[in-house]
Amino acid sequence: MKDYIIRTENLKLYYILPKGIYVKAVDGVNIEIPRRGVIGLVGESGSGKTTLGEGILYLIEPPMVKVGGRIFYKFYSEKEIDVEKMPLEELEKMRGVNIALIPQYAMNALNPAMKIGTFIKDVAKYHGEDPHKILEIAIERFKMLGLPEDAINRYPHELSGGMRQRAVTVISTLLNPKFVVADEPVSNLDVVHQQVVIDFLTDLVNKGIIETLMIITHDLPLILEKSRYLILMYGGHIVESGSRDDLWSEPLHPYTKTFLEAIPPIGARIEEKKIRGIPGNPPDLRFPPPGCRFHPRCPYAMDICRREEPLEVEIKPGRKVKCWLYVNIKKR
Repeated sequence: MKDYIIRTENLKLYYILPKGIYVKAVDGVNIEIPRRGVIGLVGESGSGKTTLGEGILYLIEPPMVKVGGRIFYKFYSEKEIDVEKMPLEELEKMRGVNIALIPQYAMNALNPAMKIGTFIKDVAKYHGEDPHKILEIAIERFKMLGLPEDAINRYPHELSGGMRQRAVTVISTLLNPKFVVADEPVSNLDVVHQQVVIDFLTDLVNKGIIETLMIITHDLPLILEKSRYLILMYGGHIVESGSRDDLWSEPLHPYTKTFLEAIPPIGARIEEKKIRGIPGNPPDLRFPPPGCRFHPRCPYAMDICRREEPLEVEIKPGRKVKCWLYVNIKKR
């Protein structure tokens, strides 16, 4: 894929536990994130989605450690930027302008001792923006998300959880960053405000205010409606990636197939819905199984799946699958 905004090579992000044990949350990931539009990063809880999202933004702090691999940005030209070769000050200046995170836990993203408006002004000053102008934009976007104007003058603890989540959504997008990772951006919201926030974010993308939005979620119906490209993650690996239409019409990886079967059919009555769960449990990423991480739950598992990690096969540009079924097809 040529037109990508972020690329990784064999990225490994682990969590350090006592007694020298590692949780291999992201374990050798190679991915190219397409430029423009809404990208969905999907998988079960514990698959490594949040770790990957934070890792590509280089928000790597203990107990998370980067044990291998490289991360490249390509924002303005064909020239890639190796993140680890950037001065730390330059990387920090990128935050909010080129890259941004909408975290799942909003309280952790705000200064509890600082009013929301003061926090926004400090962000604007740090990036050399007019704080009053940015504050005006914030108030306008607060209104768009159903937040009262006086929320600007409140401390984080004076807002409900849903209000904090919406406030953080505004703050993270205030400087119109090129690439935004939204980690379960509506998980703490009621149904009405979920739709408001998703519409707000996708509207920013559609208007070109945000170039690329990656939504991390396990809510497949949501992401199938809004995204143009999907990345499926399982057990610390990317198992399949491609356009939404390709993955929906012709899923390749057995995990993708079973994951899609768990979606209730649209328009069916509840008594008519035939939903298939995925048997078994996700792997323990402290001690992942050998070979393919999905093989203990896979109806198509072969002997080689239990012994060797599958190779990643590019079916066509932008369409990849990590499965021995397709490696064998290629060899034939």
